[in-house]
Amino acid sequence: MTEKIMSETTEKLNWELQSKKLQMHWLLQITKAINYNLPSEQLYKIYESVIKDHLHAGKLSLFVNEGSWKQVLSYGMKEELSKLQPEKLLEELQMSSTKEISAPSWLEKDESIIPVYHNEQLLAYSIVGNIKSTHDIPVREVVPFIHTITNIIVVAIENKRLNLQAVEQAAFRKELELAAEMQDMLFPVGLKGNEWFDVDSVYLPHQQVGGDYYDFISLNDYEHIFCMADVSGKGMAAALLMSNFQANLHALIKNKLPLKELVTELNACVNKSAKGEKFITFFIGIINFKSHTLQYINAGHNPPVLCEKKSVRVLNKGTTGLGMFDELPFLNDETVTFEKGASVFCYTDGITELENESGEFFGAENLHQFISEKMASGTLKEFHGSLINHLDKYRQDSDYSDDVTILSLRALA
Repeated sequence: MTEKIMSETTEKLNWELQSKKLQMHWLLQITKAINYNLPSEQLYKIYESVIKDHLHAGKLSLFVNEGSWKQVLSYGMKEELSKLQPEKLLEELQMSSTKEISAPSWLEKDESIIPVYHNEQLLAYSIVGNIKSTHDIPVREVVPFIHTITNIIVVAIENKRLNLQAVEQAAFRKELELAAEMQDMLFPVGLKGNEWFDVDSVYLPHQQVGGDYYDFISLNDYEHIFCMADVSGKGMAAALLMSNFQANLHALIKNKLPLKELVTELNACVNKSAKGEKFITFFIGIINFKSHTLQYINAGHNPPVLCEKKSVRVLNKGTTGLGMFDELPFLNDETVTFEKGASVFCYTDGITELENESGEFFGAENLHQFISEKMASGTLKEFHGSLINHLDKYRQDSDYSDDVTILSLRALA
């Protein structure tokens, strides 16, 4: 009798030992697959093969949260369960403080739910059922073992996803840094006025580098070309397009083209560079502080403001944005006169599209009112400082949604 008991005990121990060896073997195969950096699809296939072919589970569904819930594999489940969305299945899963999930109404008697947590969040859950008894592994150990390999597979895939996300974010940050450096190189350095005029600029970059650009090119002491532009889109693509635009602009200015011809050529350049994928809003003016005249063309840009004696005039004559059409559908210029003390205020839509906590835009009307009340007093730098303070008070705790770019000129003679 004793020998029989010992024999049965030995047989049981050998069986359990063999079972553990098999479990270790499957764990090793899964770990190797992870270390070989196999795609997620192949890891899920290995996971399914172990559960279906070696653990002999007749039912399996695995749901994973990758920003939104999705079913990544399923077999043997009843049809109505397979058709349900993962979010619908989750509605009946009540999580307790011990991270145990109560059985929902749709769970059958032979089915078990296996949750997977990562950083205190439910990352995935599998439904397994119809586990058949075999000589390979005790039935009582199947569900715990499936729990183990589900954790290993799902967490490994999540870590892989997070690592890839980190790499992509690092690359994106580097791209933004390069775009910001490129954009800084486009802006004129050391803007200075003289006895004829005063000039000042402001550039407040947003987190995502936009395509704002301004320039100031002196023809002589009293005659100057100035411009303000904004390319659609952000990041490196916008910075590259604006860099190309600046190079073309400077080349055309050296050729001393008339303003209308210059803008027509710039439109062709933008079409060639952007291939219809982006466009540029653009304002360009030739200002003469001796004759007190300003000739300009506005190509779809936020209209600059000419401020004289607390009255404002918008400079909106011109054409459409550059790159919107192969040929500009219309093209107008305008020449205006101004008096000593008059100022020109150019800006991009980062100002007018600034929102307060109620979601209300600052808008052109508020800007024009502030300009008419404040611009004539003090220096341009002081006016710009008071405007930024005013914008900060308006937005309160809201962030700027875009770059803020300003260029202002004032006639001193």
